[in-house]
Amino acid sequence: MSILLSSEVLAFLDMVMPVVVGTRRRDGSVKLTPAWYEYHAGRFRLASFHGAHWVAQLRRDRAAALLFVDPHDMYRAVHAEATPIEITTDGARAQMDRLSHRYTGGPYQFPMTRELVRLELEPSHLRSSFEPSQPTIS
Repeated sequence: MSILLSSEVLAFLDMVMPVVVGTRRRDGSVKLTPAWYEYHAGRFRLASFHGAHWVAQLRRDRAAALLFVDPHDMYRAVHAEATPIEITTDGARAQMDRLSHRYTGGPYQFPMTRELVRLELEPSHLRSSFEPSQPTIS
């Protein structure tokens, strides 16, 4: 299943901005985590560290909410509900470097104290504050 996005939403998701990832703790409360991302081939690609609570919650519940807010206009936003397609250590360093280049212009510089994890999330529903019609699922 893939969501068909307008050129305006695709251009918005191509902007460099953090995403806020919402996952559920065991007690039902929501954990919000800022992260780097890229949108490619219908999926959101992220990276984190093995042992990160939000990654464990994503593995357990198989669901996340993603919020993208234009850093120059908070009224321009995209909200996506997504399912993890892949959570792996394979290719995680390369993914973290790609994201670091996207956000900082260079390779990831922080010390590696934990093993990296690469994540791919597929949106199941997406809505934007600046588009009157909703994308369709095909």
